[in-house]
This record gives sequence, C-alpha cells and structure tokens, in this order.
Amino acid sequence: MPSQLFASKITDSLAEGENYDDFAHLFDALLLLRRPHQESLGASETIVGWLLCLFVPDKPPEYVRAMHQFRMRFRGVSTNAELQAEFYNCVRNAAIVVRRPEDVVWRPSLYFSLARKLHEGLKDWF
Repeated sequence: MPSQLFASKITDSLAEGENYDDFAHLFDALLLLRRPHQESLGASETIVGWLLCLFVPDKPPEYVRAMHQFRMRFRGVSTNAELQAEFYNCVRNAAIVVRRPEDVVWRPSLYFSLARKLHEGLKDWF
C-alpha cells in the first residue's frame, strides 16, 4: 500500500466514481515496476504520483482529465486479475525509467499505451 503521505494524496485526488483501492493498486503496481530502475523510493513515489495525476502544480488541465479517464478505464483493477495484467501491459518503458519528477512530460501516451478495448474515448490524448 502507498505510504501514509501518498495514501492521503490519493484520497484527495479521486475522481467522481473512482475507488481508492483501484487507484492505490495502480500506484503500487507502477511503483513495483519502477523498483529496479530507481534507487530512491521517495523519488519514485513522487514520479508515480505525478504520472498518475496525484498532484503537481501547473499541470495542464488536459492531462488531468485524460488521467482521470485513464484511471476510470481500470475501475475494479484491485480485484480483477485481467485488468491488473492489462495495466502492467500498458505501462511503457518511459514510465519505468524516468529519473526525476522534473523530467515528466505532460503527455500520457509517452508513459501508457492502451489495448483497443480500453482505448475508446481517449483518442484525444493517445
């Protein structure tokens, strides 16, 4: 589970209809994928938070909307093995190896790809 600091930020960042357990699962899964490539757990948590849209001043509103929609595509991921596998498969290398929060580029398609069935409605940013 995310650290207490990030658990609170997840709670504050939930979109309407979004479930804490699903968001926390996405957070933890991405953190786990990044583990071999990031020495600092704190830096990695911050990067994951930025990528999944927990917090960041001055981030483009389009990115915020797109990431809310993206996370909603994984509704039920905390209890559904198929969605869990789908998420692992959609994480691109750039999301795993980005080293510093300042290096995050506000373009979700750099970090995530979507299977056709999850892609509907997200054409504007993918």
